[in-house]
Amino acid sequence: MSDGWDFTTKIEDMPEADVRARIEAAMAYEISAKIIPIPYVAGVEETIEYCSAELTARCPMTGLRDLYTITIRLKPEQWLPELKSLKMYFCGYDELPISHEHLAAKIYGDFRAAIVRAELHLRLDVAVRGGINTTVELGQRV
Repeated sequence: MSDGWDFTTKIEDMPEADVRARIEAAMAYEISAKIIPIPYVAGVEETIEYCSAELTARCPMTGLRDLYTITIRLKPEQWLPELKSLKMYFCGYDELPISHEHLAAKIYGDFRAAIVRAELHLRLDVAVRGGINTTVELGQRV
């Protein structure tokens, strides 16, 4: 995916239309691995947390790899993500140039589509860049 991107132009030198096109292409990119839902049948109220410190994607401006810790919490009713498919889905972002705000929104939307949850919370912690800590959160705190 990142082979077709120009990483030589600084974002501040890019026309807004080019920045928007880059963001839209990343958001529309179809991750080949899908989150596979499996039935939840325990019948008790649980809060489940999935956390991975191995999520990577590329900076859409420099092409350098960014490292993230992602935490997803939910209260299951009918479906859970099958863990191998969730891991492979996360691996699908390795080469995608995408900003962390858009990465969080994309994963949240895909997860919601696969697991259809009313109570879902996603937290994306970005590895420190330029001395700045960044965290993106979406959904209700569970």
